[in-house]
Amino acid sequence: MRKGSRVESAEPPPFDAADFTRKAEHLAAMTASFGYDPRKARLAAEEFFFELGGVRCKAEGRATPDGAIIVFYDPQMSLARLACCVAHEVQHQKYARVRRAVEGESENGPLHAVFAAFTPDRLAERGGVSDYSNEHWAGWRAPEPPRLFEDEMARGGAEPINETLAEVAKALHNFGREARIDPLWRELYELVGREWARLEARVD
Repeated sequence: MRKGSRVESAEPPPFDAADFTRKAEHLAAMTASFGYDPRKARLAAEEFFFELGGVRCKAEGRATPDGAIIVFYDPQMSLARLACCVAHEVQHQKYARVRRAVEGESENGPLHAVFAAFTPDRLAERGGVSDYSNEHWAGWRAPEPPRLFEDEMARGGAEPINETLAEVAKALHNFGREARIDPLWRELYELVGREWARLEARVD
């Protein structure tokens, strides 16, 4: 989930069909550029809201359990901001794909070994990489820190690890090599991407 803004009452601007089409095309192109199937991405002329830290927020985008990526059309969203949103949501889907594979093997499986170094304490010590991901760390309600690939929302009411990785993807798209990312988060991001690519290649 990528947050847009806290909810404020405002009159929506008139619908601009040409702008919608231009952004839908850019959404497909950016999705493909991140290695994800553009047929699974769509621009929606609707709104979606969620709660974070007791505040109702309007979402910019959403990654759904069926593998889809939805960006909620905003006439004020620039193409650059749309691309950052896509980077964020694609990363959610890559993470979800690897998580399913981890859940499908035994505790002694190869993926468990690949990610063994990323313990809850090490990740919690680093915290987030952006204001938004830090909001998820601050909103974590369970007594023990989140575990990699667990259902974070179910146990702690927030998704610190999942959202931090999505924000890493956004930062790397936005700033490239100049992005200031903690080395541990960068390593984890790269490993998730590598294992996602391997899983996808095996399916093909």
